[in-house]
Amino acid sequence: MTDKKMILKRKKYVQYALIGAALGLYYGIFYKPGGDPDFGIAVVLSVFAAILTTIVRSWKKAFPIKKIIVDFVKMFAFFLIFLLSIVLRKIAYDLGGNVAVVVETTLFGVILGVLMAWQRFFEVKE
Repeated sequence: MTDKKMILKRKKYVQYALIGAALGLYYGIFYKPGGDPDFGIAVVLSVFAAILTTIVRSWKKAFPIKKIIVDFVKMFAFFLIFLLSIVLRKIAYDLGGNVAVVVETTLFGVILGVLMAWQRFFEVKE
């Protein structure tokens, strides 16, 4: 890979990481403590969201089953990471207050941003 392509790739990773960090920062700054964290609902909602997203993305496109399964797993992972970061805000708040919540959500935002950038470069070919 040429130096120019590597620089563009790094810039894309940084761009996605910063967008994820900004979204995570938003979710952390405006958090108000609520009820107890519910990890089960995060998993169930992630499954349903991944199924729905996979169906919509694959509708009438005749993708091979391997691509559909990989797409489902990726979507499930993205939704699960996002929803777990939402659930973990209560635990972070109990451990370290607002600062811990902001750090936790920003960190998860960066992770999601990097994973999304990584996905763009390593998609399964049809």
